[in-house]
Amino acid sequence: MTEQKKKLLQAKIAAALYTENGRVPTKDEIQKWTKFARVLYTAVLGLHFERQTQKKNKQLPIF
Repeated sequence: MTEQKKKLLQAKIAAALYTENGRVPTKDEIQKWTKFARVLYTAVLGLHFERQTQKKNKQLPIF
């Protein structure tokens, strides 16, 4: 992930937290939610590609 994309993700998360909570989020909160978003994105995308690979190889899905 490039530095520009990381900053954009952090800005989007900061804006969303501001909208939800009605206050400016702390730097620690932004970093925590950014990490959570990246982990969740990797998990969901990883499962998607794993399932496609299994279908392509005619394997039964494990999950």
